[in-house]
Amino acid sequence: TNPQVLVTEQGFIGRLALDVTRGKMYWTNDDTGKIQRANLDGSNVEDLVTGLKRPYGIALDGVGGKMYWADQQQGKIQRANLDGSNVEDLITGLAYPLGIALDVAGGKMYWTIWNPGRIQRANLDGSNVEDLITTTTQFSLPVGIALDVAGGKMYWTVPEAGEVSKIQRAHLDGSNMEVLITVPRTRDGWAINDIALDVADRKMYWTVNATGKIQRANLDGSNVEDLITEELAYPNGIALGISTASPPTTPISFNPNTIADQTFTVGTSVNLFLPVATGGTPPYRYTLSPLPNGLVFEPSTRELRGVPMTVMDTTVLTYMAVDATGALAALTFTIAVIEGGAGPLDVNGDGRVDVLDLVVVAFFYGKRGVELPADVNADGVVNVQDFIAVAAAVDAAGDLSPQVVEAALWAAIAQAENAEAGAPVGLGTRPRLLSLAYRNVATAFADARHLATNAVRLGKGVAVLEALLHLLAEMRAIPETTALLPNYPNPFNPETWLPYQLATPAAVRLSIYSGDGRLVRMLDVGHQAAGVYRSRHRAAYWDGKNQLGEKVASGVYFYTLTADDFTATRKLLIAK
Repeated sequence: TNPQVLVTEQGFIGRLALDVTRGKMYWTNDDTGKIQRANLDGSNVEDLVTGLKRPYGIALDGVGGKMYWADQQQGKIQRANLDGSNVEDLITGLAYPLGIALDVAGGKMYWTIWNPGRIQRANLDGSNVEDLITTTTQFSLPVGIALDVAGGKMYWTVPEAGEVSKIQRAHLDGSNMEVLITVPRTRDGWAINDIALDVADRKMYWTVNATGKIQRANLDGSNVEDLITEELAYPNGIALGISTASPPTTPISFNPNTIADQTFTVGTSVNLFLPVATGGTPPYRYTLSPLPNGLVFEPSTRELRGVPMTVMDTTVLTYMAVDATGALAALTFTIAVIEGGAGPLDVNGDGRVDVLDLVVVAFFYGKRGVELPADVNADGVVNVQDFIAVAAAVDAAGDLSPQVVEAALWAAIAQAENAEAGAPVGLGTRPRLLSLAYRNVATAFADARHLATNAVRLGKGVAVLEALLHLLAEMRAIPETTALLPNYPNPFNPETWLPYQLATPAAVRLSIYSGDGRLVRMLDVGHQAAGVYRSRHRAAYWDGKNQLGEKVASGVYFYTLTADDFTATRKLLIAK
């Protein structure tokens, strides 16, 4: 009842979001590339973000003070403060993202992709992108999306599903997909468009673009009602000006309500769980600052973890919880980080934790026994827990290079040959060393990924393992010697490929000579990285023509590879 015009704007208003607590409404303007806001009565219109391409879906994190939106033309998910400052790109390279919804308590955002039809989610900082729903037909293209976090459900609209429009739902992980509402499409525009949920009253509301309606039904799709008809011209976005939060019965606090002061040692792993919030109005948002170098705080588990990397004088940290209404509680405690050995993570005993330690763990991976050099947690076996613990303390950007890893391999074999752990011995050739390291790192990476899929938080260790695995794969592909390989086909007419391999990076040139020693053609390949250039996509190509573009006569020719100081020559034959 009582439809009112609040704001009239030029351009196409895409979606709407409400901050009832602060008395504000926010919207996207698809045509002007703006995000705007006003008071809930339509007064005091402000431009918050300008210069966008085609912003569409918008969602608010009132507790965190952020707004999130999808820019369909730029293919981005972006966010900014509620006043429009500090615009950030969170996810790029998407194909027409449209609707967006937030699970602030769970630290997740969900969005729809127009074409190809998908629903995806990620952490609120844009990390860990997942495909949840992938449509199988060209007409199943999701647009609006809303979440029932407490019920573990997401709801979305499909304006174009062949001859009908639909409202569907599924679990938050994309499983158990259902069709709740189906209505015929018309030629005048989309039918079902955007959707909003009143979880407390178990209702969903949606706009019907073509017929100018707003409708609602129960969350299971039953009892469909027309709320507004005929007064509206192509209604698009919808938001509900309600608050489902119940007033807190007790103030927000912590249990326990104190945190003991902490002293950590450089190079020693830390796992500290902080108190849980109680009272107030859940859900809670946890923060901890300032963080010592090498440590991270995981809000979902309230865990401070990592390996302190530098000495730190006694510092006061503030641990805070903010509830859904913005009420907060805070505790303070001190942390000091003192000097000490690198501890068991320093596998090779050189006083630091780096890739050398990681490669030693690779050599011993899977071995069992007592006092193994790489058994950092002393559980009698070198396994993924040891690998992850060491990897989490390694600065991948500074340590992962072919030269450092090569040195680490030779250092590891010396330690392996002196160990009484049944470690491999006699690995005196580079290919055998690289093969063993690659196999063990691949096994550790697979084990770590398996743990990650079972919700075990492994920090940056998995990323370090993956980076090391890729580097070892590249190193295995680098030959020990530079060589010129036989051309193919041979004999040939009219074209052939001239393969070669480089042990080190070099400026590459191939020269083709006639049987009497005259230069026929020069192929200046340019500077090439170390590797094997054997396939047709990588080898040098000769079309059987001279420098003037004339086809040469059949007969015997020679081709010479020049790679910096290296030269080699082979014979080839042009058939009649």
